[in-house]
Amino acid sequence: MGIATNVELHKLYEAAIAFRKLQPWKWMYASQLFIIHDDERDIDGFCSIMGMMGEHFSLSVYLEEAGYESYRYLYDKASIAHMDHIFMKAEVKKNCLTVSFQNPDSLTEHDEEQAAFLGYQFKEKNECPRFRYHHPGIYSWYLTDGWQCRFLTKALEQAMTVARLELAKELKVPEIYDQQYYLRYHDEEKGWIGKFIDASLYKKSSKLKKTTFQNDLLAYRIKKLPKLLITLEVIQFYLPNPVVEVDSGQPFFMLITALVDSEEGQLFYLDIQETAALYLSDTVSEFAKQLLELRMRPYEIIAEDEETYALLEDLCRQIDVKLSIGRYTARAHEFAEYIYQELQNSNSNSVKLITSEETDIDKLMVFSDEIINTLELQDALSELSESSKTHYKLIAQTFLLALYTIHNQIPSEWTSEAVKDICSSVLPEQLQKEILKEAKPVLSHFITVLGEEQIVSNYRSILLIINNYL
Repeated sequence: MGIATNVELHKLYEAAIAFRKLQPWKWMYASQLFIIHDDERDIDGFCSIMGMMGEHFSLSVYLEEAGYESYRYLYDKASIAHMDHIFMKAEVKKNCLTVSFQNPDSLTEHDEEQAAFLGYQFKEKNECPRFRYHHPGIYSWYLTDGWQCRFLTKALEQAMTVARLELAKELKVPEIYDQQYYLRYHDEEKGWIGKFIDASLYKKSSKLKKTTFQNDLLAYRIKKLPKLLITLEVIQFYLPNPVVEVDSGQPFFMLITALVDSEEGQLFYLDIQETAALYLSDTVSEFAKQLLELRMRPYEIIAEDEETYALLEDLCRQIDVKLSIGRYTARAHEFAEYIYQELQNSNSNSVKLITSEETDIDKLMVFSDEIINTLELQDALSELSESSKTHYKLIAQTFLLALYTIHNQIPSEWTSEAVKDICSSVLPEQLQKEILKEAKPVLSHFITVLGEEQIVSNYRSILLIINNYL
């Protein structure tokens, strides 16, 4: 994985601008599906153009099987897709690259600076391209990886070709429910060509891994309990706002698992996963302990979907409780909607929330801005040359961003090997030659400041890397 070059980002912006000018959403539906094959990684991207409703304009490229399933989720839940928690789950499950066209006030500082650095200014409504990578369970990220940038550029270019063929009535792009899909791929001799393929190749239902229940003694004790004529409904949904994990600083969505009585809707069991990593075996174990505490077994549990079925399948088998998948678990959905309503009415939360546009990269940029502003106010940059002062912020933020996006390291986690990689391969590619000349004094100063503030504990060894590789 390598960071996107300025040339690659420029091509991406040009493709996005051309796509926006074409406005294919005027005649194409979001439910129309076409596939772009990527030879570089030998994967398929499932493309959807959104904007016919006149509110949100975008191209989404869903990646591989997981992406395809996340694309299908709302269509498979069509009868209840209007519910907030169902729409939210679809958003959290997303595995895709997107470009959406925003108003200027919807862009983050990073979006604006990136566009300006590449020579673009966007001022009109729904004109500004915003590029993101959506990873399941984690909040969206800026598009910084080179391959992601190249593949999204290809997808934009091929999406325009597909849209023009559709407009000219030379092609009828299938929809998600159709028996065939339209695939475009690159042939070394003929260039990009398209063909129809059997949709069933992609519609194979994936076998979900069941959560194993390994407490034989507890299972034995529960199985001996009386079985009451109670039916429980189980549902899993995500809370609507991302939260920040203290140790990693990573934003994620908390997963809720709830079981409610199918008649009265009374809450029977609730679990909140307060970490990015899911400990579903603990969720099942705590539910089993609650059954033992109540000294009863339900007659039946109805799972809202395949995931909740896989969650309780092994436990229910061991304690002899009927488990099935329900088409519409009304009481469970009512409970989820109730939670959403309560959150909307609440003015405070017990966890630290971040805004809808705030990500780790935003936090890093704010972190560096605060340090640099403080240094300037204290006249702590006076020992540097005028050129170093001018480019201080750009160099420091490029360094921070590269270490995070490529090596997933925040300042307190920096390693010598990661810093060596950034200095030897990334900075020479990302910074112009005249600016690169100032990288050594700027980063030496910046890292010394972080070290003296005890933010970077191994700053002396990192300074050696800076001096030797820049």
